[in-house]
Amino acid sequence: MWAEQFEMPPLEGTERAQGWGERSRHQLVTRAYAALVTEGTWDETDWTVLEEKVRTVTRAGWWIDQRDAEGTDLPELLDAATENDRGTENPYR
Repeated sequence: MWAEQFEMPPLEGTERAQGWGERSRHQLVTRAYAALVTEGTWDETDWTVLEEKVRTVTRAGWWIDQRDAEGTDLPELLDAATENDRGTENPYR
């Protein structure tokens, strides 16, 4: 599974929201990688920093809310995420 492969933490929310949030997160992060790294100017080091920020947002509803966002907007969206969107566990494994 994608979340396990990339060491993404489980999302918080109802069971239904968790599934939807997982799909939304996967799709948005995949779009962001394609736009910023594959087609853009980012290197793997830049991406690794962003990936760590992705891991900090564990509220399923946040990912669902961002499901239609452009991949290039992900860095800004993550910077705007609030404490309510971030989990209480240490996301840095």
